[in-house]
Amino acid sequence: MQRAIGRAYQRLQGAHPRRPRNRYSLLVEIGCDVLLGAVVLSSLAAFALLAWAMYAGFTAAAIALVIGLVGLSAALLLVWERVAWEPLAERLSEIS
Repeated sequence: MQRAIGRAYQRLQGAHPRRPRNRYSLLVEIGCDVLLGAVVLSSLAAFALLAWAMYAGFTAAAIALVIGLVGLSAALLLVWERVAWEPLAERLSEIS
């Protein structure tokens, strides 16, 4: 998980993990960026909901929703790593 977060941070700084050489390359790159954006938004939503739950009083539904959003963020981040980052790592290992 820590590796995936580090790679996502590198992507946000401009690293391009996947550059397919076909006519759909722009769509794939946009899709990977949208997936990474969904990770960020679901994480922010989880933290905002947690802050609201702390202010308004903890309820079982709010806690379950926070746990669900954090789980969704983690799952989306791991999917992003498999789809966007691993092909680059395999190509780099072949070059070395």
